[in-house]
Amino acid sequence: MRLIGPGVIRQRDLAHRKVTRLGSAIRLEGINHWYGSGRTHVQALCDIALDIPAGGYVALTGPSGAGKSTLLSLVGGLERPQSGRLRVGDQDLARLDSDRLAAYRRTTVGFVFQHFGLLDLLSARENIELAESLSAIPAKLRRAHADELLSEVGLTDRAHHRPGELSGGERQRVAIARALVNDPGLILADEPTGNLDAGSAMRILDLLESVHVERGCTLVVVTHNEAVAQRADRRYRMEAGRVLP
Repeated sequence: MRLIGPGVIRQRDLAHRKVTRLGSAIRLEGINHWYGSGRTHVQALCDIALDIPAGGYVALTGPSGAGKSTLLSLVGGLERPQSGRLRVGDQDLARLDSDRLAAYRRTTVGFVFQHFGLLDLLSARENIELAESLSAIPAKLRRAHADELLSEVGLTDRAHHRPGELSGGERQRVAIARALVNDPGLILADEPTGNLDAGSAMRILDLLESVHVERGCTLVVVTHNEAVAQRADRRYRMEAGRVLP
């Protein structure tokens, strides 16, 4: 994969790339979600309606507590909305049982988090192989596949390094490689640059955008950083559990 400079990659570039498929389309209709009950009842999302096209690149912005991460959690199948319809591709996540929701996460979604989520006692390669053990990749192919992913994110020479021996940007690259294990149609990145300096942050965005274009996947990024949001094709601001017009 060739890393491309800031701001160069956009959705229109997909027409000029050899991608095997466009990523998953997302449609939310009347989505409501809350936590707790009674006096501790907190409305996290209020009547959300949102469409993200297949292969789209979207940024969600807004203050802490606006509902951005909750929305990402629902789209990622980590939680089920209390009301409304949430379709990703041809699946209505609100109607999937626990087993089918788990299968959706394994086959469709790649997650990238602010705090990397790597296991400190495992090497970069082993962290990826652990994710592969939860996928359909045969055991005998996992090491070679992990090495291919490390090469794709530019970390071939860091395969045997543990997270504590890597920079923040390198750890996030490993996390992105791990997210690609199941060749997802959808990548959800929750503050992927939040723990990085400005230079590393832009390089991680370059990588995510390259993955988005080269693989044709849908990319949704949650961020507080307006410079990060400006690089997306579409930007939505959330406040008090709502997506603003």
